[in-house]
Amino acid sequence: MPSKHPQNPSEPCQHVTIADSTIGHVSICPECSVLHLSLSHVSLRFTPEAFRALSAMVGDAQARLDHVAQSNAAAAAAAVIDEARHGPKLH
Repeated sequence: MPSKHPQNPSEPCQHVTIADSTIGHVSICPECSVLHLSLSHVSLRFTPEAFRALSAMVGDAQARLDHVAQSNAAAAAAAVIDEARHGPKLH
């Protein structure tokens, strides 16, 4: 079912894809500037400001995940080095 223009519900949005990947795509309606995020069976509509806020939030979450992964990798490397120097720790 095509989405409708917020300003003119009798007209369907014309979608222009601006990004896509294996998990979905992002399109925009040039007439009303609404962004459409489609993931498998889910489609969400955003104003440009709301999409920008969502993108920032997802970017922050990814940065935190990357930081945790780097911290865990550094801790694992330190444990391997410590074990190599002193033998395995007995608990």
